[in-house]
Amino acid sequence: MKYFFTNKQIGIDKEKLLSLVGDKRIIFMNQTHSSNVHVVDKNSLDVILDCDALISNDSALALCVVVADCNPILFYDAKKDVIGVAHAGRLGTYQNIVIKTIVKMQEVFGCAIEDLHVKIGPSIRKCCYEVGLEVVEGFFTFDKRMVKEFTCTKEGRIYLDLLSLNLEQLKSLHVKENQIEISPVCTCCNKEYFSYRRDKTKNRFCGLITL
Repeated sequence: MKYFFTNKQIGIDKEKLLSLVGDKRIIFMNQTHSSNVHVVDKNSLDVILDCDALISNDSALALCVVVADCNPILFYDAKKDVIGVAHAGRLGTYQNIVIKTIVKMQEVFGCAIEDLHVKIGPSIRKCCYEVGLEVVEGFFTFDKRMVKEFTCTKEGRIYLDLLSLNLEQLKSLHVKENQIEISPVCTCCNKEYFSYRRDKTKNRFCGLITL
């Protein structure tokens, strides 16, 4: 298994990505902030429509998730040789995309929770992800415990901890801390990465995984 997260230097430049994965065919997603999970193989198209998570056991493929603040999440089952990617932005997280991706891996390939390894790449963190009250209400429906645990307030402004929400989903499936690797990078703070919140840019970087 090989994986990496790019920065501005590589972004989603296909030629540069191919130079890193060799003869693998890269599968992208037309990401729509859904929780749709697709199984891909050698017969799949190069771009999967209306999709925010991919899983596969095909060693000829590399799976790619494209982001500019959202959480790029990679999955690997070392025993079954299964890989996955998920685009976990605010809406995908709200729809439990992490849980749905892992459940699909279990259903289709018989993956076991204890064999999973999860990599969470650079993303916007609670220091920068300001949201409105309507977002908090939509996420937590006035659950005071959840509001306290996954938001913070600075100078009257509300900041959402999207990373911790995804970690909570992993925890709910009993994925242990030693199975999870987290990038320390906040994309809004670190100008080596594209950030929609910081620059309103259309540029993106990516996370990629292959067997």
